[in-house]
Amino acid sequence: MTPEGVAETLLAEEQWRQVLTSLVVCLFARNLYKPEMVVEALHTSGFDVSEDGLQTLGKEILRRKHDFKRREGFDLNSVRIPQRILETPSPLGPIEASFIRETLAAFSKKAG
Repeated sequence: MTPEGVAETLLAEEQWRQVLTSLVVCLFARNLYKPEMVVEALHTSGFDVSEDGLQTLGKEILRRKHDFKRREGFDLNSVRIPQRILETPSPLGPIEASFIRETLAAFSKKAG
C-alpha cells in the first residue's frame, strides 16, 4: 500500500458514490449497485448511458464538488487528523500521520 495507491482507490470509490447519490441510492446498499446493474436500470427508464459514461459523470460531479469546496475555502491538506485514527491499530499495523498526509495530498492532486 502506497499513499498514491490508497488515494486512487478512494478516488474511484468516491467518484462512484457521486453517481449513486445522484441517483438517490442508499449508500448502505452501494455494494449491490454495480455499474452494469445501474446501466441496465437506467436503460429500462429510457436513459441511454454506458458504464464509461457513468464513470465520466462521477468524475465530473466530484471535480465540481471539489471546485466548490476550494472556492469556499476548504483545503483538504489542512484537515485535522483525529488522534484516535493514529491510536487505533489497523489490520496492517499502526497508521502514521505522514501516510495520511501523503494520501490526502495525492487524493487532492488526482481529484483535480
